[in-house]
Amino acid sequence: MQIFMNGHGERDFTPDQIVASVTFDFHADTYDEALKGGVEKVKSYINGISDITDFKPEDFKTRAYSIQEHFHINRLDPKTEADLEKNLQKRVSDGFFFSQYACLEFDYDKARLAKLLTISSKIPNAPMLHINFGLKDIESKRRELIAVAYEDAKKKAEALSVAANKNLRDCVRVEIDSAPHYERGGDMMFKESAAFRGASMDSFEQQIKNIDETFKPDDITLSKDISCVWETSD
Repeated sequence: MQIFMNGHGERDFTPDQIVASVTFDFHADTYDEALKGGVEKVKSYINGISDITDFKPEDFKTRAYSIQEHFHINRLDPKTEADLEKNLQKRVSDGFFFSQYACLEFDYDKARLAKLLTISSKIPNAPMLHINFGLKDIESKRRELIAVAYEDAKKKAEALSVAANKNLRDCVRVEIDSAPHYERGGDMMFKESAAFRGASMDSFEQQIKNIDETFKPDDITLSKDISCVWETSD
């Protein structure tokens, strides 16, 4: 007789990593102007951050980049009787849109995060900033959850074997789902750092202190499911 049993492992983990996603956008009439203005915006922000904090320009990793021309359609008024039956349209350029997406990953540190947010609020035309909280070593957490799930399945199999008057022997097969179920501990999004815009430089240290003292992300819940097969004997 074989016993087939599922096991579930779930634990909460305190975030140990911060990922700041920075989105730079710039619009211009020509491709060259969009490229020049977009690059200047990126350099201005990154240099402004690195000049005052311990983040370096090379810490910002570009994940995506594009310059695209956008259009809209204008309908044209008919000028002749023959035009009445035509769908007269003209495609008009809205200009070129520069977009660059960069990531800044660092160990969880509220003081560094507070400084990043506060400095960003002082930089003119700051980009959109999206803060995620995560875990650095997912693989070690995965192994831990597998062990918890295995013990859960084993306890259930032991109970079933007793009820069936059987002896539980070796586990002969384990199937593990491909990835842990992952819930982030929360995120924060600021468009042009609007949440901090308008404060004077005199309140710089106070802003950092306020963020550091009041902000706390939720724990991250990870779970793992496995399926096991045990042999039994009489």
